[in-house]
Amino acid sequence: MVEEIKLKACSYWLVRYVPDLVKGEFVNIGLFLYSREEGFLDCQITNDFERVRRLHRYADIEFLRELQEYFTGQIQEHETRLEEFIREMQESYSNLIQMSPPQPCLLRDPQTELRGLFSRYVGVQLAGPPVQDTRMRIKLRMTEAFRRHGLLDHKLFERRIPVEKWTQKGDPFCFDFGYQALLTEGKPNGHIKFVHALSLHRDNELATVLKDRILKVRAEEPADLTAIVEGLPAPNDDPAFATRTILEEAQILIQPIAGVDSYAQSVRRDLLMPPLVQ
Repeated sequence: MVEEIKLKACSYWLVRYVPDLVKGEFVNIGLFLYSREEGFLDCQITNDFERVRRLHRYADIEFLRELQEYFTGQIQEHETRLEEFIREMQESYSNLIQMSPPQPCLLRDPQTELRGLFSRYVGVQLAGPPVQDTRMRIKLRMTEAFRRHGLLDHKLFERRIPVEKWTQKGDPFCFDFGYQALLTEGKPNGHIKFVHALSLHRDNELATVLKDRILKVRAEEPADLTAIVEGLPAPNDDPAFATRTILEEAQILIQPIAGVDSYAQSVRRDLLMPPLVQ
């Protein structure tokens, strides 16, 4: 049986460098892609500024090189209010850096196809596979895996679980996913299991938040937490090792994104779902 391809309604904005507002000449230097269905927003900014130099030889290239890191941080900071951030972004950038009007598109895999849109409209081909080094990208890969394994349709598998039930009223934090494992003979199930995406390299503060929240949940009832991460730390990657240490101190399990399909299968077993037919 051929798997039905489900396309997602998305929107993209081109990021433009406009050195002279009177002339209105510009160079496309990047692209934002948004999927409301997935709660996904990502961006790609070029690292090749030769066309910018040809248009404006006095361009501040160092400033432009910092845009990728800046926008990535802003996306993560506004994760719970992406549409508000998009509106602010369109209103704020109207001088040297401008955003094009939004363009609709239908995509099967927003993260992967962002690269195709970038190559088409910005004109620079990126080498290699997409780098899964941000929480947003890891979360999208995780969500896609859970969808493939039929978990998103299960009544016991929940999205965005508020922690205020265990912490305090008004606590805005939510775990990405969670479920109540069904009791099976001989297994320590029956308690809640949370799943959350983060980057070991980028999300040291988030790791501290996860540690604090899961300890408060466990003060009320048994609970597990699995962090889905980009991969285990490389040698000498001190920031990633520091984040990993925080997670391990709270007995938070760590699952690299490369093994998320195996993890999803274990969730199916917890929920007593039949084996997935390939």
